[in-house]
Amino acid sequence: MIFVVVLLIGVTSFAQNRNLKIGAFGALPIGDTKEVSKTGFGLDATYLFEVSNKFDVGFATGLSFFKGEKVTLREQGFVATYKYKDAKYIPITGVVRFNVIKKLYLGADIGYAVGIGKGIKGGFHYKPRIGYRVTDLIGINTSFTGLKVKNGTWNTINFGIELNL
Repeated sequence: MIFVVVLLIGVTSFAQNRNLKIGAFGALPIGDTKEVSKTGFGLDATYLFEVSNKFDVGFATGLSFFKGEKVTLREQGFVATYKYKDAKYIPITGVVRFNVIKKLYLGADIGYAVGIGKGIKGGFHYKPRIGYRVTDLIGINTSFTGLKVKNGTWNTINFGIELNL
């Protein structure tokens, strides 16, 4: 009986802190990345621990998908069409967030993104972000993602929504 009471108190306090966040985002590739893909989207999950009123730290993971572009190359009368592969990544990151004011935060996710599929390489992943808590349950954010891979950096601008569970 005591165990059940302690468990219920723990679950209730977890729910009130809303430390688990589930999100979705759209991504716009920029720089050289837009030659390979024009759009992307993803889902992510973040768990945060409150360090102080101003700082939260935690970890995040998710799935990012980018549609490969079809390009036509013309050289000295020859025409060739090439289709880039769709790219999928699973980021595994540490997270830090600084609460500027009650509803506004700055943050960063830093870690490694695992490439999924033949020929899709993983690499160092970083994602600075700014977010706004619209309500206790819903937040919006914008971020920049950099993924360092063997032949360069994959860069995107992202716009997302997150639910605080």
